[in-house]
Parts: sequence; C-alpha cells; structure tokens
Amino acid sequence: MDIVFLDQNKWIELAQVHSGRTTSGPMAELFPQLVAAVQRKRVLFPLSVSNIMETAKRNDPDSRRHVAETQAILSLGYAHRSRAGRMAVELRAAIQRRFGVEPVAMPPNWAFAPGFMQAFEPMDELMAMPEELARVRDLNSLTHPAALYLDFMVNQDDIRRRKAIATLTQGLAALVVRIESRRERFANKSIDFRRRAYAAQSWAENLNILNQTVAALGYSFDQLRALGDQAMRALLEDVPTMNVEVEMAARLESKTGALSANDVLDMQSFYTAIPYSDRVVAEKAAISRAKQARLDSKYGVALSRSLEDLLDLYVG
Repeated sequence: MDIVFLDQNKWIELAQVHSGRTTSGPMAELFPQLVAAVQRKRVLFPLSVSNIMETAKRNDPDSRRHVAETQAILSLGYAHRSRAGRMAVELRAAIQRRFGVEPVAMPPNWAFAPGFMQAFEPMDELMAMPEELARVRDLNSLTHPAALYLDFMVNQDDIRRRKAIATLTQGLAALVVRIESRRERFANKSIDFRRRAYAAQSWAENLNILNQTVAALGYSFDQLRALGDQAMRALLEDVPTMNVEVEMAARLESKTGALSANDVLDMQSFYTAIPYSDRVVAEKAAISRAKQARLDSKYGVALSRSLEDLLDLYVG
C-alpha cells in the first residue's frame, strides 16, 4: 500500500470536488479514483499535525466540514505520529548503529497511527502517559478514527477552537521571528554554512532526549563523543526527522523575501512526511527546496507539484 502526503492546498482542491463546487475536469475525475483506491487498500493519505491545525483554523463551518470530510475519507482517520514519537524511535536506532548494534525492526508503517490525536505528543502511544494512553485506546475502540476526526472538526466548541488557533498563530509568529533573526545573523552565508549552524542548534535543542536515549541504551555521552566528529555528523543524518528539518530549514532561510507562517508549516510537513511517504504532493517552492537537497533520492519518495500526477495512478 502506498503512503501519500498532501499539503493543505491539495486537500482543499479535493474538497472542492467533495463539496460539489468542482464538477468537471481533472480533479473531478481524480477524487473518486482516490476514494476507490483507499477502499481497496492500494493507497492511504495520513494527516500531519499541520494538516489538522490548518483544517481547524477554518472559521467557516461548512468549509471546515468539507475539508475534514475529504480528509476523513482518504486518511481513514490515520495520522503521522508526533515529532517526538518519531524522533525517539529514529534516534534510538541511529545510536545503536553508531555502536555497531542492529536496531530492533519496527513494524511496517509504524510512523502512522489510527486517531488524529496521535499526531500530538501527549496522546501519541509511543510517548503518552498511562492515563492518556488508556484514553486514546478507549476512544479508538469506541469510535472509528475517521468518525472521531470528523466529530472533532465539526462539533468542537467554537470558543475553544478559536483560542487554540490563536495560541497556534502566536507560536508560529514567534518561530518566524526567531528564524528571521537567524537569517539576519547568517546573511550572505552559504547553504552549507546554514546547514551546519542549524544542525548544531538542533543538537543543542535536543540534547536532553539524546542523553536520555544514550543512557537508556546503556552507554554514556562520553562514549558517543569518543566515536569522533564524523560519527556525530553521521548520527544527525541517520535521524530522518532531524535530517530533513535541517536540509529544509537551511534552504528556507536562504530564500529572499520575508518568511511566513506557511513557510514554517511547509517545513514541518516535509520533515514529517518525506521519510515515511511514497509520494508527497505539495506547493512548488517547498518541492523545489526538497529536490535541491536531494531528499527525494535519499528517502525514495516521489515529489510532485500537482495532484494531476495521481490521475489514473491507482486505477485498475
């Protein structure tokens, strides 16, 4: 079964068909093909945390419902696990490989989970506290994950939704400010320099999880450092989420013009999707940055700018 990631604009294009606003043309032909392919288990379109947040942001209830219904139909309520959950598995395996230990094989498609809540760290089964873990499992046992997602998007309290979106917007704005500050410090620097600087910052920000993981495996940080700088650089490239984030961020920060919250969401989507998808369909600029970094060849993922590339792909 193929795993395909769609950025939010592509979901909106398909929702136009589902809502009846688009009745002819390539999208009108494509949408029923995808629905049938999902039902035949030929393809699945899991949601990212960015997809979920962007859908929740839509203030018009009918528009939000149409997008959510489209996502529920094609994702079946499955989502990419939280960043922390993926990182924990990736980092553990990467450290073991540095010490010559073969990591325990993970189940196929372990990076996806039923229930949109698992896109968020507190409710990800890989990270959740026991009480939250029980809550997630109870909800999934009582309600189909797709129905649970749709219920959340359609029936959630509007005041709470708006407060949550306001908090999200503030957080994204603050992140853009930090990125712009770094861009100013590294003005006229090469992409390679930016990549190394961002990598160093990423390790600093994730030092706690690195130390915890090393200790849990029975090693010390000094033993890891003793492997040398080359091993440490290889470790970063062997943690897919961090590697894609560094590559995308270095190129994002080198672009001209002001950055926006959407640029940050694109970066989050790509470090979520690229390592675990067979195909990513997204906007031109983000796809171009990923191709410049050769992430498609590294992770064996097809990168597309248009939904029309899926036309007839899963027919028959």
